[in-house]
Amino acid sequence: MQIIPFNDNSSFYQQITLDSDVFFLYFRWNALNEFWVMSIYDIDYNPIILSIKIVPSYPLLSQYTMLNMPKGEMVCHNIVSDDGVIRRFDMQQKFELVYYSKDEWDALRSVS
Repeated sequence: MQIIPFNDNSSFYQQITLDSDVFFLYFRWNALNEFWVMSIYDIDYNPIILSIKIVPSYPLLSQYTMLNMPKGEMVCHNIVSDDGVIRRFDMQQKFELVYYSKDEWDALRSVS
């Protein structure tokens, strides 16, 4: 399990290693509709997935089947048991975006 860091900027890139592969994540706050979106790029900045809406308690990657994707799964967890709405400054305060390796995700799914 790996918590994906967030910052207070309304849009930002970050380099991250997931299961030994390097990716660039781009996060952007959609001010008009009030939600976060995430895009994933490979090490050469080639887009893999563009503008995934970040919603709580839902696997964000399993709906995509690109070859060069992260092998695991990302889920946004509510960490304070508040309402389920993610607001502009809620990431890292009320919600955490978590990456699970494939083995961790498979183990979690087998328990439920």
